[in-house]
Amino acid sequence: MTDPSQFISKRAQSRKSSHFANVPSDAPPTGFKPHPKPLLLSYGTPNDGFFPIDSIDVNLVNFPFEHQSKHGGHLNGHKEANGTAKSGNNSLHISRHTDDPKLLDLSRGLQYGPVAGLGPLLEFTKEFITKTHKPAYSEWNSILSTGASDGLNKACDAILDPGDVVLVEEFTFTPFLKFVNNVGGVAVPVKINLSKESDGLDFDHLESLLVNWSKENPSLPKPKALYTISTGQNPTGYTQTVEFRRKVYKLAEEHNFVIIEDDPYGYLTLPKYNSSRFSSNNKVDPADLKNDLTIEEYLSDHLTPSYLELDTTGRVIRVETFSKLFAPGLRLGFVIAHKKVIEAIQNYGEVANRGASGLAQTVVNNIINDKLGGLDGWLNWILKMRATYSHRKDLLLHSIYQSEAFQKGLVDVIDPKAGMFVTFKVKFLDPAEGKVASDQVVSAMKQLLWKVISHGVLVVPGYNMTVDQKFSLERSNFFRLCYAPLNNDEEIIESGKRLTDAVLEFHNNGNKF
Repeated sequence: MTDPSQFISKRAQSRKSSHFANVPSDAPPTGFKPHPKPLLLSYGTPNDGFFPIDSIDVNLVNFPFEHQSKHGGHLNGHKEANGTAKSGNNSLHISRHTDDPKLLDLSRGLQYGPVAGLGPLLEFTKEFITKTHKPAYSEWNSILSTGASDGLNKACDAILDPGDVVLVEEFTFTPFLKFVNNVGGVAVPVKINLSKESDGLDFDHLESLLVNWSKENPSLPKPKALYTISTGQNPTGYTQTVEFRRKVYKLAEEHNFVIIEDDPYGYLTLPKYNSSRFSSNNKVDPADLKNDLTIEEYLSDHLTPSYLELDTTGRVIRVETFSKLFAPGLRLGFVIAHKKVIEAIQNYGEVANRGASGLAQTVVNNIINDKLGGLDGWLNWILKMRATYSHRKDLLLHSIYQSEAFQKGLVDVIDPKAGMFVTFKVKFLDPAEGKVASDQVVSAMKQLLWKVISHGVLVVPGYNMTVDQKFSLERSNFFRLCYAPLNNDEEIIESGKRLTDAVLEFHNNGNKF
């Protein structure tokens, strides 16, 4: 195996873990024996008797949007992995103390905790990755983060020195660019192929960049890393196939760079659009959204393998989050990488935010391990989320496909294979069958955005999510649509109607507001 230490930044290598209250680091004197019951006068940790919260009760739902179901909370139509329906009291009690080693109590959850994360939840992340995306080598580890953004920021700190280059998909999660800038790195865009059956990232452009790097970029060092949102890409929704990932990983080995794999959406796999699912009113009760997969079927046939599963040289840093599957406000995620990279991230955590919230860890851990029943219970919850997202995605596409703007060829959409985003392309045909010039795409999209806003729907223009707007000028004729925040089916249908009506009106006005 390649020694992953070569990837760690000089800044990260210079940090050493220490704490003023630790026991002496030098060897104990001859004859020293530790006391079996030492009394703490060292750490500034308040006894849990000082904590004003004695217990917490958490009430859970059986499936997404249960409170909007006409069935009143029954689990109609939800098939568990064993084919049975789950019901009963869904209240979770978190007490001040517990003897269960898999659970966290408030004496630990409200106390200072280890930077890497509290033991039970940290172990769950390892168990989860072992079942879903087990790395192809044994020297890996996991660390909890304050959400995916914190994980990405720490990944950048761990590997990038000032002047180091990181390749980034031209349309991307733009806060990542701030993390690169924060450590003095340089972000260079890689084209995205915006065709229907694309893997997203343009492999030919990536390969050409790398092969010709020294000749075309003499002032920059060869790329140190590639940042990719490989499944349900943000903002385009594309998912890379396993075969595609193998080719990219081979490039990473040949050109010796790290792959930072950001995967907040990958577990929300989506089947292809199916119009036959919709009735005349297009509405489905949340309780009737069926999950027709077992856990085994989901893992073997639907979940796209991670770059971790291809990684034999410790060059993949995978960043995950509980935000999209549980709740963003808990600010909780985790990073999986070679243990030396995780050590570098942990050392930075001691400098930065000292780790994730103990209370957030307690809530997530106990819900998963107590109420949901552990790993399989968590996977069953993911399958319920998947069924709901699949319905929402198809309903939004259905609304667009039924529109006059789509029928006239003014718009098109990319049906995503995972996640929560749809690429909504605008063709800008004018009444005389002319086209908007390539250098006018962004200005036309800005005018169209005002029309869309005036029709009462908010979207994200592709040009707002570029690494370099000039580089992506010709490919910026799309909006990112997210079907996650809307309240119900009616709003999803109405949003598609308002959006396409706005495009049609813009077209009829000669591509003007």
